[in-house]
Amino acid sequence: MIQPPLTFEELDPLIFCQAWGLTYEEASKYLKIGARTLAAYACQGKVTRRNPSARVRALAAIQHNLWIREGKQPQDSKIL
Repeated sequence: MIQPPLTFEELDPLIFCQAWGLTYEEASKYLKIGARTLAAYACQGKVTRRNPSARVRALAAIQHNLWIREGKQPQDSKIL
């Protein structure tokens, strides 16, 4: 039995980057945000850490689902 591919309504942008092997600069083009904003999502400090908005999480999920439908496979599907 073939397992259907995972589709998401929301996907954390950092997991999106890791799964598809994208740099912050590459992912920022798909998510319509700055690379520095993505870097701020990854910060561990309380002062500079930011949380991604629902719009950014939705855009990451939309791009992920689009690539899956096109037959592309993420580089690291274990983290999904």
